[in-house]
Amino acid sequence: MIHPTAVIAPDSRMGTGVEIGPYSVIESGVELGDDVRLGPRVTVLGHTRIGSGTKIHAGAVIGDEPQDLHFEGAESYTEIGRNCILREYVTVHRGAKPGTVTLVGDHVMLMAFAHLGHNCRLGNNVVVANATLLGGHVEVGDGAFISASVLVHQFCRIGALAMIGGGSGLNQDVPPFCMFQFGGVRGPNLIGMRRQGIDAAARLAVKGAVKTFFFSGLNRLSALDRMRAQHGSCPQVQAMIQFIEGTKRGIVGGGKEERAVGATDDEAVGNA
Repeated sequence: MIHPTAVIAPDSRMGTGVEIGPYSVIESGVELGDDVRLGPRVTVLGHTRIGSGTKIHAGAVIGDEPQDLHFEGAESYTEIGRNCILREYVTVHRGAKPGTVTLVGDHVMLMAFAHLGHNCRLGNNVVVANATLLGGHVEVGDGAFISASVLVHQFCRIGALAMIGGGSGLNQDVPPFCMFQFGGVRGPNLIGMRRQGIDAAARLAVKGAVKTFFFSGLNRLSALDRMRAQHGSCPQVQAMIQFIEGTKRGIVGGGKEERAVGATDDEAVGNA
């Protein structure tokens, strides 16, 4: 199912069941897994690998050169995982340094006009909504949800199961399991954790850890010590602590604490 107007380099490699729409361009060095579907006018550039079952919609450009003034044309890579959905006019740029990669995990959805800069690394089951822009070297953990029209500064990290509200701007890291909106963390992502099967005891521990770190008035070291003392046996809280300790750009601040929309009354008051 390859349209006759598609332009395909003879040394590109394709699995079975691949579909390529009108006027798409597949450059030398591209690898397409089984059942990959490319819509019309999709451009996939050299040294890009796309996993099986992924669907890429009209006008997307995958694996183009990084927007980096120091890039000198060295060989670098783009890897898109399995069963991803890349909607209209998504752009993903390859790594900026020789041998480096821009990496997208499995079951990721990039909505229309989203952009991933060079050397971004997205985990599995990530959603990036319409017109959101990720600068170079941004890292996004498994299951994170980034809403529409979000701007993420280069080298920032967004932790697993974090949720970023629409129209936000990030220039520091957001820890796992946190909801960020209006310039600060508003509370834990209880709904996201529940949907992932995280039990009530762990959700309560994360809620307490978020309250301690962002809303207790303690400095970072004291807050981390209290998180360890009160909730250190919880794997999710351990992940939060490790993430915070590993920051290079700093951690975003806390905003006004809010009741989680859709949370049960017990979760909202901390009795989950």
